[in-house]
Amino acid sequence: MGVDARDRLLATAAQDVVHALRASAATVYLVRPEPPKLMLIAAAVVVSPLGVGPIEHIPADDPVYATAAAYRSGDTATAHSIDFLGEHPEEAISMPFPFTAFSAPVGGVGVMTAFWINGPREPTAEERRQLAEVSGSLGRELEQLAAQRVPMTPPAVPRVHAAESGLAEGQGAAAVDNAPLVYHLHRLAVQLNHVSDGREAAALACARVMSAVDADAMAVTQVKGDRLVIAAAEGCSHLFLRELEGQLLISASTPEARAMAHRRQLTYAPGAALTRGRVGTGDRDDYAWVVLPLLGGSGVVVGTCSIGSEQPGISKTAPSALATLLGQALERTAADGARHALAQQLQRTLLPRVLPQCAGIRSTSRYVPTGGIDLGGDWYDLVTLPDQHSVTALVGDVQGHDIQAAVVMGQLRAAMRAYATEGHHPGTILGRINRFLWESSHLMCTCACIQIDLDTGVAQLATAGHQPPIIRNPAGCYWNSNCGLDIGVPLGVDPDSSYMVTEAILEPGTLLALHTDGVISQEETQSDIMEAAIKSSGADELETLADELIRRRSNRMTDDAALLLLQFEGPPAHARIRQLEITQNDLRGAHRARSAVHGWLHEWEMDHVAEKMELLVSEMVTNALIHAATDVHVCVRGYSDCVRVEVRDSDVHPARPDTSPLQDGDPAESGRGLLIVDALADRWGNSPSGRGKTVWFEVAAEPSCP
Repeated sequence: MGVDARDRLLATAAQDVVHALRASAATVYLVRPEPPKLMLIAAAVVVSPLGVGPIEHIPADDPVYATAAAYRSGDTATAHSIDFLGEHPEEAISMPFPFTAFSAPVGGVGVMTAFWINGPREPTAEERRQLAEVSGSLGRELEQLAAQRVPMTPPAVPRVHAAESGLAEGQGAAAVDNAPLVYHLHRLAVQLNHVSDGREAAALACARVMSAVDADAMAVTQVKGDRLVIAAAEGCSHLFLRELEGQLLISASTPEARAMAHRRQLTYAPGAALTRGRVGTGDRDDYAWVVLPLLGGSGVVVGTCSIGSEQPGISKTAPSALATLLGQALERTAADGARHALAQQLQRTLLPRVLPQCAGIRSTSRYVPTGGIDLGGDWYDLVTLPDQHSVTALVGDVQGHDIQAAVVMGQLRAAMRAYATEGHHPGTILGRINRFLWESSHLMCTCACIQIDLDTGVAQLATAGHQPPIIRNPAGCYWNSNCGLDIGVPLGVDPDSSYMVTEAILEPGTLLALHTDGVISQEETQSDIMEAAIKSSGADELETLADELIRRRSNRMTDDAALLLLQFEGPPAHARIRQLEITQNDLRGAHRARSAVHGWLHEWEMDHVAEKMELLVSEMVTNALIHAATDVHVCVRGYSDCVRVEVRDSDVHPARPDTSPLQDGDPAESGRGLLIVDALADRWGNSPSGRGKTVWFEVAAEPSCP
């Protein structure tokens, strides 16, 4: 009730300002103090048929807005559209008329802003007095409500009211009455242009339309194959939503199926048999319902929109424009989503399926595309040489962000992998790839290549126009790439280029990072970025360090990011590492994993942790086989202080413990495996792994007390 009283005060004050100043619109903004920035949010709007729709979210520190200036100064402020749009031209679609904004503070909780359209003007002294008087009175009343613990938090969508014009019944009055609806539809049209997800579009429509027509419930669905799925819903009963979700279109006789079949709006009077029990506010059935088919630009029905209200007149005000706006948005976002999914799938296919697990070296990788439907030309790879005692690590960046760049990237990665497997040193690999690229494409590529002898720790490096790898020894000292390393010509520029090889000696515990510009740019100091990331995450866990390096790239989201992170553990002669491949359809996969782990731990004289490790491995493998539905790779590493297990699959979605309450009919063990891992493992986490993911955990290996 307190919030209702607050909203009535806001609406009344805005109406008074429109009348007193003969304004086109008035808005009351309330302060939202939550981080990251102090914002002024529109809480109540009064508009005439030609009124200007205000900017609904205004940063309090932006000097262009009269609203922000009044809040900061505590006095009236004026701004003109010519100045405002010069700084924010993107807002012209929201405010298409020339206007003047005139603002005054509302106590310490907000701002009142009046708008005049049709050219700039300056408020008179009397208009300044009137606005200050109304705003001051409103501020005092709001402070009294705040003292009574009435929240001053602005709503997600402003309450919009028509300016009370006193017109007689007729066309003019109808235009005024529909002003809030027109306002919300215009705002919705602007917002839908910027969304890329159908569920987000549906949620925006629910918020706007329910406020515009004073609805009690609304549900938006999308067509998926021959069924309906719920995209967004507000105020609906669980019974109605269960009936709607997954509804088969061919056989259903519901209002939604009928509206789609007849391709027209259907209305249902309060208490109609087909719409009973749809509102989730008790047992009442006296709600009127409107059901709209949503048509895409091609004329195909892409979903439905159902609106329920206590107001029987909803059938007269529910806009057919909504069906067009929302239908086209759902069609566009579905098409964009399909293209984005295809681009992601192609991008993942071009990455290594998994990194090889070698004794003497640990590795992890990250790849972050620019987003959208663009394809990137960044790549990484790690190749085990035939002698099993050497590895070659590669990272590269092909010019461009399109299909051609992605295709060339795939060709180069395959060719480099072949040359590396043959045992060629980095200089030869780059020289041969340079000639191959020159002959097969007009694109160029930068690349860094490092070959590591795991027995001796000798690393051979060569680069072709690419940043050198970061090499950090256990003492925190960095290898100086200026000492003899030749940054060669990018690949594909000169067919006769040769590439010099430089050597470095790696101590056990050395970190190596091969990366593209999307992780650390040419202008940044590699060691500073690495040290900051290590300080935040710790260098003892490659996964958290890789995550931190990617997190710090937020200012370079316009470029792809490829990262290959390695840790040299020392000569592999005494390393303890075992691996197991489990096929997707292996019904005894979990049993095989338990047996293998039991045998390996016995061989390493670590039987005291065998029982716990067998349980955890069984849960992880079972979880991967059931939920990822792909082949599974298990890698177990034994150290003096812990045992580490890594389970890889081809599902890109991170594994998460299921903490939701059990529902009737749910098996007691369903989705609970990771809860056991979370409870028993000393550390665990997820890692992107080529085309899928790796879930890893560690258990301390201290002997049990006698």
